[in-house]
Amino acid sequence: MFQELGPKARQAAARAFRPLRVRRGSVLYREGDEVEGLYLVREGFIWLGDARVEPATLGVVGPGGLFGEEALVGERARTLGATALTYAELLFAPKEELAALLEAFPEAQGFFLKALYARLKAAEARLWEARHLSVAQRLARLLLALGPGEVGLSHQDLARMVGATRETVTKLLGEWALKGVVDLGYRRLQVLDPKALARLGEAL
Repeated sequence: MFQELGPKARQAAARAFRPLRVRRGSVLYREGDEVEGLYLVREGFIWLGDARVEPATLGVVGPGGLFGEEALVGERARTLGATALTYAELLFAPKEELAALLEAFPEAQGFFLKALYARLKAAEARLWEARHLSVAQRLARLLLALGPGEVGLSHQDLARMVGATRETVTKLLGEWALKGVVDLGYRRLQVLDPKALARLGEAL
């Protein structure tokens, strides 16, 4: 994940970030918790939001993404909660080692800045979709973005990712399954007709 860095900075980053595997549903931290470090996602999806409000998705971070950015700016408490939507493989850097990495290799700041910018652009895209697209359009676009093959997410997970209720998502998926667009199973679905799904996701 650190290919953009020079050899020495890459080696230092690899030492600072430790592999971390988490189960589906694992709470990495809650709003108000002490900031302990920074996370990078290698595999899986992490939901950022307020678990006390439903739905309250403020971000979903996938492979290559960064979260826990409070550690980059010296914040003491988490401003959002983070929960694993799926099994996830992460990289975690304690804040002390992160600070040492940034001090020794200023180029690493640019690497993290790009990751934060990508998060910002994704948030802007979600905001635009929430204002201009229906739940059906947002859901169709999400399923296409998750790529070919089987999607191992529950209806509740998908609802959080598109900012809708589980009942609405279940109803839409049921309708699409009857039309042969998707195939449904327990906590999984598979897109059978990507072209039909693309049409469902088109903005008017």
